Parts: sequence; structure tokens; C-alpha cells
Amino acid sequence: MKKRLWFVLLLVLLLAGCGAAKNTVMPEQGMGEGGYDYDTPQSGVVSPAEPIYDENRSDGLAGTEQRLIYTAGLDLETEDLEQATAEVTRITRQAGGFVASSYLYGTEKRRTAEFKLRIPAARLNEVLAEIRLLGNVKRDTLDSDDVTLQYVDLEARIRNLQRQEERLLEILAQAETVEDILRVEQELSRVRGDLEAHTAEFRYLRDRVDFATVSVSMAETYAASTTVSAGGLKGVWQRGINGLILSVNSLLTGLGEFVVFIFRALPYLLLLFLIAIIVCLLKRKLISRKDS
Repeated sequence: MKKRLWFVLLLVLLLAGCGAAKNTVMPEQGMGEGGYDYDTPQSGVVSPAEPIYDENRSDGLAGTEQRLIYTAGLDLETEDLEQATAEVTRITRQAGGFVASSYLYGTEKRRTAEFKLRIPAARLNEVLAEIRLLGNVKRDTLDSDDVTLQYVDLEARIRNLQRQEERLLEILAQAETVEDILRVEQELSRVRGDLEAHTAEFRYLRDRVDFATVSVSMAETYAASTTVSAGGLKGVWQRGINGLILSVNSLLTGLGEFVVFIFRALPYLLLLFLIAIIVCLLKRKLISRKDS
């Protein structure tokens, strides 16, 4: 019975390996609708561009839905930064996306805002068109990465690992000895670990496919005034008085510092004065000796 059990286990693993190789090259139709349960992929939300592969492809992916990861970038200049940032948030939420991160920095004279947006791929072009209207576009980029093969391969691997898990559970139910149970559970733990790793990788990949990443940078610019106003004369008298008081205070402060300096230097000045007197007396004495 023990040899028969391990023969069945070996046969299961061999069949599973063959199934994985087959599924990697030619996936089953309707994948994602059954056979696994890991947040069923949302088909149809893939790309704002061409969604289907050419049926004449020779790599085993003919008729397979194309999976693209889109990355876009926009740099704009706007006169009203606050309104523009509010519009970016509104446009993003209205499209079914979300703001992953946002930053606002700078001074009163020039402020800059940066956003990282996650937008449903099917509405990417629509969102980009609306954001472009918020200011003067300085940079506009759009990149795509085809991950169809990786996407299909992960789906096939997950389905295969789930079938291995089911078969190992059936074998475990038939195991009779402790040794057989431990070996089957060891293999089952390995399969489940691989299943969890591939499932996490698939969810991350699917999220990047379903939601495009858009980086938006907005710099604030000020428009020249089109009207003449006397705003510069407002409070001129009070500002003039304040300036005069400031100047007088600065002058008094300077005089005070000069007086303090004189007092600090007084001992050195007295010493220099005494030395000068002694030098003069010696000089006169020498001159009087020469004359005599």
C-alpha cells in the first residue's frame, strides 16, 4: 500500500508538470472564470488602445486579450494652482481612479504641485485630455509595456498549482502511515507556498494593467495685471514714518556701538599714548646731546 501511494504521488507530480508546460504555451479558453479564486480579473478594462492580439500570431497567443501597462507624465504651468489641483482630484475620482500621492511646495511667488494618479486604463486618454486643459503643457509623455505573456503564464501556473493542491489533498486523505502523511504535507506546504507567491505577483501585475500610472507636475505662474491701480500708494505715509524711525534707531544704535568701542579700547589708547610720550622725550634728549 505504501509503494502504491508513492507511485500515485509521483504520477500526480509528473502529470502536473506536463500540465504546467502545456498551459504556459496554450492557455485554456475562458481563463479567469473558473479553476481559481483570487479576486477574479476584471476583463475588458485593459487598454485605451488596441485591446486584442492579431489572430495570425504564431506565438500561441492568437486571440488572447492584450495586457498593457501604461505610464504617462504631464508637466504644466497654470495661473491658478489651487483651482488646478482641485480639478485634478475631481477628474481622477470622476474617472474611477484615485490619487496615490500628492505634494505641494514652494514659496508665495512660485509654488509647485506634484501628483501620482492611478487611472483605469480604459479611461486614460479621456483623463489626460481633461488634465491638459488645466494649463500650458510643457511635457507630455505616454509609455506602454506589453506584459501579455507574463500575465497568461502566471494564470496558467496558478491554475496548475491549485490542481496540484487538490490532488495532494486527495492523496493525504488516503495516507495510512505517519511517514506518508508527513511527506505529503511537506509537498503540500511547498505547493501552497508557490501558489501564494504566484498569486501575489499576479495581483500586483493585474493592478498595474487595470490602472495606469500618471505623474502630473504643475507649476504656478502669475499673469501681468491688465488694469492700472494705486495699490502701491496705500499706506505710504505710515510706511514712510516707519522707515524714518527705523533709520534713526539704526543711527543711534551705531553711535552707541561706537561709544562702547571707545571705552573698550581706552586702556590700549592710554598705553599707546604713554609709549608715544616716552619715545618723544628720548628723541629730544638725543637731539639735545648732539647739539651740545
